[in-house]
Amino acid sequence: MTMFHTRTFFRMMFFGLAVFGCFLSIYQSRKTISQATEFDFQSYLRQEVNQFVTSNFCKEIPKISQDNTNYDLSQYKYECPHHRYTTRIIERSPLIVYIEQFLTQNEIQYLIELTEPFLKRSTVLASDGKYYINDNRTSRSAEIRRHQTPIVECIERRFAQFQGDIDVEHMEPLQVVEYTSGKQVKPHYDWFSQPEILKNGGQRVTSFFTYLEDNCSMGETEFLDIRFNKSSHERFCDILICDENSTEFGIRFRPLAGNSVFWYNTDEYGEVDYLTYHAGRPPGENGRKIGLNTWTHIDKFPLPTKKMIEK
Repeated sequence: MTMFHTRTFFRMMFFGLAVFGCFLSIYQSRKTISQATEFDFQSYLRQEVNQFVTSNFCKEIPKISQDNTNYDLSQYKYECPHHRYTTRIIERSPLIVYIEQFLTQNEIQYLIELTEPFLKRSTVLASDGKYYINDNRTSRSAEIRRHQTPIVECIERRFAQFQGDIDVEHMEPLQVVEYTSGKQVKPHYDWFSQPEILKNGGQRVTSFFTYLEDNCSMGETEFLDIRFNKSSHERFCDILICDENSTEFGIRFRPLAGNSVFWYNTDEYGEVDYLTYHAGRPPGENGRKIGLNTWTHIDKFPLPTKKMIEK
């Protein structure tokens, strides 16, 4: 073989190896991309395109400040926003879930402004199916008409979607409740045992208590029959009251605006759960706590005519 042919041979060989290396690199890249999720791939493409445009065509891109704590309420009439909340399981039996950032600051302000002019002395539902003023519940409250506004409707849907996207009509109207210093709701169950009450939507299977304002000391939500246990509950001290006397009490949730406590009032067999015995403790001096009650029934809840009767 001549010198010319030898050089040509090695050049072709190196060229072939280079081409093979390119194809191998492309194959591996495609394999990596195919294993990524569609969302990851689209995010990668957007990132690459943005970087390319920025580096080649944009000398300076102004920074746009974004408030991550709020949604644009004006858009609720077109589309409800996707949630940004996180959850923690506090108890498994009964199931108690703590939801952080369930409502945004502007949603909270909207609900307070919507209901504040209509707050009046809270009532309790008696065994005869009527509502009475009772010293066991000394707060003030106001109901929000179902689907009253697009913002209310989106908030209702968020509660429904958290429970597996149930029909909103299984829920009672949202109820804003205000506790000032010394005002409280004494220990009680949210479930019912009276046949007359169960005619209206059946059993209350779940409850939410969502904190709207936490301008107070104390004012905790206590589950009296679920005793504080250091090994189980100490890791939740950012949301539970943890002090030297904690083991003498049930678990006590701190009022933290925007967060919600969710629990099942019945067990997996549909039987009422006596461990859900709970109370809304009064705020300290000059304090105010505002919350949002959300109750869900096993059947659709027809809206009753509420009659106030003093006892």
